[in-house]
Amino acid sequence: MVTKFFYTSDIYKAKAQDLANFLGMSACSGPIKNDRAHLEFGEPGLSFFHPEARAKNPFNLDFQTGSSGWRLKRADHEKLIKKALGKSDKPLKILDCTAGLIQDSLLFLSLGHHVTAIEQSKILFLLLQDAVNRSKETHNELFKNFSLIHGNACSFGQNADDFDVIYYDPMYPPSKKSALGSGQLEYLSKILEVEQISNEPQMDFEVLQLMPVKKMIVKRPIKAEPFDAGINYQVTGKTTRFDVYI
Repeated sequence: MVTKFFYTSDIYKAKAQDLANFLGMSACSGPIKNDRAHLEFGEPGLSFFHPEARAKNPFNLDFQTGSSGWRLKRADHEKLIKKALGKSDKPLKILDCTAGLIQDSLLFLSLGHHVTAIEQSKILFLLLQDAVNRSKETHNELFKNFSLIHGNACSFGQNADDFDVIYYDPMYPPSKKSALGSGQLEYLSKILEVEQISNEPQMDFEVLQLMPVKKMIVKRPIKAEPFDAGINYQVTGKTTRFDVYI
């Protein structure tokens, strides 16, 4: 588990301790540099550092820049995911069962839909929550129909019967290319590692598929075996496909 929770200045002490309480930890003043996995709260917001990550900078989420910002600016060009959702004469209520970096949730929001995203990692939940709060300062409109919940999607889904779409995007199997190519994905893996979180995607799929919704969309690597043969249709790209169950 993470061993320390730092704040960079006394003006961030109260907020840092509030966040640390969620993890059952105590916040303390610097040093900022540390050779162990730790969280840090300061002017840029909340960040996570792991000494074994290839990226030397702490992991900090910002939805207005980087890959998230780029995808948001060209949301109308995301034809695959729009095709998987299908046409609707009203906003859809979407349950994103694997929030992750919420990049796809942000696309759904930009397309006018309502999204509830579930994240089981406490650390990632706090990082997401912090980034959403910072984004609301300048882009509050985007998040007006967004809810972020810490929990397990399978447990949450047992009492959730008012959604139109279930969106399930389990982590792709690790590959040399993805590990080297994405610092964000590597940090995501490190967060799950320190929290000792592991999932059985096939078992989770089978539970989520029992939810009473109109459509379930599953994001998979292009060559991966489907979780179930009863796919109603697929939307296929170069490296990714969406298996749609109705």
